[in-house]
Amino acid sequence: MTDKDPDSKKRAHLLSRALKAVRGVRSGAKSRDLAAALGLSLRGYQHFEAGGGQLNVDHVLRFGAALDCDPIGVLAAVQIGRPEFAAYVAQNKAMVALMITLQEFVEDAGEDIARLETTTFVSAYRAMFQDLSRQAKAAREQNDAWVAKNAGRVGLPVAPDEDEDGS
Repeated sequence: MTDKDPDSKKRAHLLSRALKAVRGVRSGAKSRDLAAALGLSLRGYQHFEAGGGQLNVDHVLRFGAALDCDPIGVLAAVQIGRPEFAAYVAQNKAMVALMITLQEFVEDAGEDIARLETTTFVSAYRAMFQDLSRQAKAAREQNDAWVAKNAGRVGLPVAPDEDEDGS
């Protein structure tokens, strides 16, 4: 193993966990196929997935293309220290969508962006993410309620209805 500074080792570990998290939700890809898609030997791919070497953005982008997932989500997951985030956005490509809308913002506002205060961005981001969090929780509740209501159709136990007093 090469000598890495502590931050580099931490990023390598997070990258490895993020890549494995994505593979876990985007099953079906074999290491050999991913190695070929990234232009690596099987051993080279295994080294990459283990977080070996320097972070290679091109490899992450090709990994995203090979698994049809969000490669920017992988990079963001490493940066925020939450490898599971890569799996959360693998299918919906939320970070790709964020980058596209950010590009539109830059095209629209241009150099006027420099006139905005950091607190303006923080307020806007917090409001956006709080709204998205509410929508995600509502979607989960709606999905859970639908499954609970319809589970009996496929022979699974149906969740008991709540009593009238809500207990």
